[in-house]
Amino acid sequence: MTVEKRELSTMMYAFLVIGLLIGVALGFSVGYLTNQSQISSLNKKVSNLQTSETSSLVSLASNGKPFAVGAAGTLTYAFGKELANFEALYPSITVAPPLFEGSGLVAQEENLTQSLSLEAAADTTAMPSVLFPNLANYEIAFGQTQMVIIVNLKLSGGLELYNMWNAAKGLAVNSTAWTTAWKNMFNLIAINSTTVVGVSNPFTDPSGFQAAGMIRLAGLTFFGNVTYLYDAIYNNPSKYYMTNSEDDLVPLMQTQHIDFITSSYESNAIPQTNSTSTPGLAWITLPTAVNLGVLAGTPYYNKANFAYTELGTTENFVVNPVVYCVTIPTVSTNSAAATLFIQNLYTKTGQSILEQYGITPFSQGIVYPAASASNVPSVLKPYTTPVNSTDLSQFAGA
Repeated sequence: MTVEKRELSTMMYAFLVIGLLIGVALGFSVGYLTNQSQISSLNKKVSNLQTSETSSLVSLASNGKPFAVGAAGTLTYAFGKELANFEALYPSITVAPPLFEGSGLVAQEENLTQSLSLEAAADTTAMPSVLFPNLANYEIAFGQTQMVIIVNLKLSGGLELYNMWNAAKGLAVNSTAWTTAWKNMFNLIAINSTTVVGVSNPFTDPSGFQAAGMIRLAGLTFFGNVTYLYDAIYNNPSKYYMTNSEDDLVPLMQTQHIDFITSSYESNAIPQTNSTSTPGLAWITLPTAVNLGVLAGTPYYNKANFAYTELGTTENFVVNPVVYCVTIPTVSTNSAAATLFIQNLYTKTGQSILEQYGITPFSQGIVYPAASASNVPSVLKPYTTPVNSTDLSQFAGA
């Protein structure tokens, strides 16, 4: 074969290969574009379906009874702003004055009156223990916060603790100096005879038993004795000032000798210490081993589980991370509005409001129990997931 023929043959082969590649590429492109078109069409249909479902909920909610929220007192600020946002979005829906008090009290109120549209608690066990199975059959964990301590800067004990905490911030965590600093701080809180601690009632307010759990964890972590600090406070009536809700303690700091509030979450400490009506207050963070703010810390936190007795009644408490949960009662006075409110918690604005008040939102709400996930309204299912074996430990004792 001549050189010219070989070159011609090579060129024809090359053109053939290029043609085949172009054909494959075109076919792939057409197929890709077709698939993308189908996906886009499907997404549009889903979006239209969700919009239609939301519109139906708005219509039902607008024609229903006033939307009545009952929630933990520590959600007063976050849910107050969420409700303001809700009313701006849905002006046709009538919103009743919300009920904010201890989670246990809210659950008991619903148990007695069946007057709420939606209920939220600062603990995974409060609603299941009171409302399940007759008045509710699931709860959605939507975010978490942590225990902190509010200090009264107008009193020597509160100011001393605040200064000690500031000094400890520069120390290496778990170093000898850091450990000693925290020992001194908890001695000032619990052992010092001149300081007074504000706590809420474990029977009526989750932060009441969570604060007791935090103190027990501090005893275990820094002194090797889970009851050392706890007994110094709770077995000494002159050492503490107790109310039914932690929200009642902050105003009392203005008139009573209360150096510290241990029944406090970051979610309410932020707004309460920034209020002009409660001057002279600040808050301090706590080590992760005791602040109930780490989900993975559950096994260690559970070492502080305890029984509490008051007026002849004893109850066992499980010390878990601080997790906020919400439910729509089966006898909700306006379940459509409640569904819309929960949906708004998962919008960018709703999540931002939670974060503003020290609540870390879960990207997907955790539905407990898993078997009841089918009871969650369909419009909320994309934002939720059934509790799994790992997360189940957060709901221990429910």
